[in-house]
Amino acid sequence: MGRLSAGSTIAVALAIAFSISPSHAQPQHRLPSGYKWGRCLLVVHGETRISGRCSYQIEKGGDFNVQGPRQVFAGIDYPDTHNGAGEMSKDYWAVVYKDSDLWAGYGNADIRDTHGEAGDWGELRREGACYVGRDVRVCLWR
Repeated sequence: MGRLSAGSTIAVALAIAFSISPSHAQPQHRLPSGYKWGRCLLVVHGETRISGRCSYQIEKGGDFNVQGPRQVFAGIDYPDTHNGAGEMSKDYWAVVYKDSDLWAGYGNADIRDTHGEAGDWGELRREGACYVGRDVRVCLWR
C-alpha cells in the first residue's frame, strides 16, 4: 500500500471532519407545508425520546405536534398513498391538543409506529413552553 502525499492526507482529514461535523449530523430535508424547525424535548416514563432539533406544526387553537429530526413525511420523503396504509415513521413524535378545557396528548412508543401508544398521556398542565403530565413532558421552543 502506498503512502499518501501531504495534500491527500489533508483531503482525507477534511472529508472525515465534514462527514462527522454537527452541521451534517442533522438531516436537512424539506418539511410539509405549515411545519417549521424548532427545538423540542419529549420525555415519556423517564425516557428522553426527542431532545434538541425537531419539526413542529401549530394548529389554530394551540394544538401542536412535534417530530424528531429524522422523521419522514408522505409526499416528500416517500410516496403519499393517501390512505394511511403506506405511512412511515423514522423518529418519535407527539401530539398535544385541547380537549374541552383540558390539555391532553399522545405519541409513539417506537419510532416505527405511525399510531400513538395505547391510550393517551392523560391531563397535561402547561409549564412555560412545556406541557407536563404524570409520566410525560413535551416542550417546544420555536
